[in-house]
Amino acid sequence: MQREPFEAFLQERTRPGGRDDQAGTVLLWRSASGLAQHAAVTLGGGWGLHKAAQTWWTPRVVLPVPTLIRVSRSAGWRLSRRQLR
Repeated sequence: MQREPFEAFLQERTRPGGRDDQAGTVLLWRSASGLAQHAAVTLGGGWGLHKAAQTWWTPRVVLPVPTLIRVSRSAGWRLSRRQLR
């Protein structure tokens, strides 16, 4: 992931908020230093799209949002939600 384009996207195209059952909510995990470490997006109806790693061969999976959040937890990371403008 290239951080600068992703951070620019977040600033220009999203705002804080969103709901886990609403399509288009960006789930964003940041480290204690504030760097984005992982992101996923909700698809609506309680489902989310997730890719566990940045390698090209890592599968993309659709999971229930609570499961997605649970499997993406990491010590020191904080989850926030952003919604598309």
